[in-house]
Order: sequence, then structure tokens, then C-alpha cells
Amino acid sequence: MEGAVLCAANHAPLTPISFLERSALVYPDRPAVVSAAGDAPPRTWRETRDRCLRLAAALAGLGVQRRDVVAVFAQNIPAMCELHFAVPMTGAVLCALNSRLDAAMASVLLLHSEAKVIFVDAALLGVAQEALRLVSAAGARAPVAVLITELLDDDADSSPPPQSHPRTCTYNT
Repeated sequence: MEGAVLCAANHAPLTPISFLERSALVYPDRPAVVSAAGDAPPRTWRETRDRCLRLAAALAGLGVQRRDVVAVFAQNIPAMCELHFAVPMTGAVLCALNSRLDAAMASVLLLHSEAKVIFVDAALLGVAQEALRLVSAAGARAPVAVLITELLDDDADSSPPPQSHPRTCTYNT
């Protein structure tokens, strides 16, 4: 397209949201998210878009608004992918915390970002709890914590860990 004048007829900016919308339209039944553990069937682009829309609505229900910060402290799991789409859908900013951080550094980043909500991978719960304790000890309001739990099987007896804080929710993937 060398020498072409960019206009609406031949150019559209790519954003995470427009990428998801187009993928769900053009490739609705193709795999979008595959769990590395192989414990769940792949999700299609249509399913991923629908889940992201529901997650964005849930974020709005938690009071997340335009320009708010939503942190996520998780490994490379399907929920992390969904959050990369759902958070911008609300107009909020995603603050992805490295899963290798210790509690002290995670608390510094939470304080600096002024995150309103933090999604926490169940595998990192201990580090996140200590980070949230440090945020509170610094005199700041800790973000609402949402625990990400992976549904590994259909066992009716399995239940998420107890919620030890009134500002805690659970996100089942």
C-alpha cells in the first residue's frame, strides 16, 4: 500500500476490542483460547467474546468505570486472556502484575497504580494476601480482590476457598 492515502475505506485502527469483535465475526467457531494444562476444551472466538462481555458487565457491577485501574496477578491462564479484552471494554486500564513478584513489590505497584479491583490467580493467593495487607498497612484502601479459580472437573463437592475478606469475590473460569 505504498503511496496509498489512508482513509476509512482502506484502513481501520486495530484495538483489542476491535480485534476480538472481528475474530468472533470472521472465525466464530475457531479455537481462541487453549488451556496449556489440557484440562478444559478450547474456547472459540465466539465463546471468548461472550465471556469477555459478561466479565466486562461484572466489572461494571463492581463499580469499575472509565480510567479506573484493574490489576491482575495471575500466571498465563485463560482468565488473563479474557481480562485483556474485558477491562478495555469497560474503559478501564489493565495493570498486569508479573506473577514472579514478591508481596512487597506487588504492594508497591498496587499503591502506585491505585487499582480499584485486583484479580488474583488462586495459585498466587498467599503472595497477593500479603501484598494487600501491606497496602492496607500503608494507609491506602486495598482494592476489591477477585479470586480466579480454575474449574478443573465437574466434582460437585469442590468449592472455592473461603472468602476471608468482605471485599472478595470469586471468578470461575
